[in-house]
Amino acid sequence: MQKKWQIILSGIVLCLLIGVAWGFYLYTKPHANAGGKATDVTLSADSLYGAYKKDEPNADKSFLNKIVEVKGVVQSIEMSNGRPVVILSTGDDGNINCQMALDSTAVFATLHKASTVTIKGKCSGYLMDVNLVDCVIK
Repeated sequence: MQKKWQIILSGIVLCLLIGVAWGFYLYTKPHANAGGKATDVTLSADSLYGAYKKDEPNADKSFLNKIVEVKGVVQSIEMSNGRPVVILSTGDDGNINCQMALDSTAVFATLHKASTVTIKGKCSGYLMDVNLVDCVIK
């Protein structure tokens, strides 16, 4: 009977150790940016914003959680939560907010207002502006 409990306890401890090791692996795994991923869609900033303004549910089907490459004019460059954010003008009442990946701060210093740039990022949806995350400059 005691042997049975030792086997059960050993199995539980083994499962806990595997769970802790897996959690540590996920915690220390580097965050991937859009730079190393294949582009799903390439378009201009005004086309992307126009698609969301016209029909948000249909645009979500086309762009949400996909890697999008957007070309546009830099309206402003800001810092938000320690990350650079590049805002692309669309010529309309909304913009494209591009939250840059952490490793892009060196490139961030080379951008300036009113320059044309191509940014690649993961589309996270529409909330008054179209939002891209984990972006890199092409």
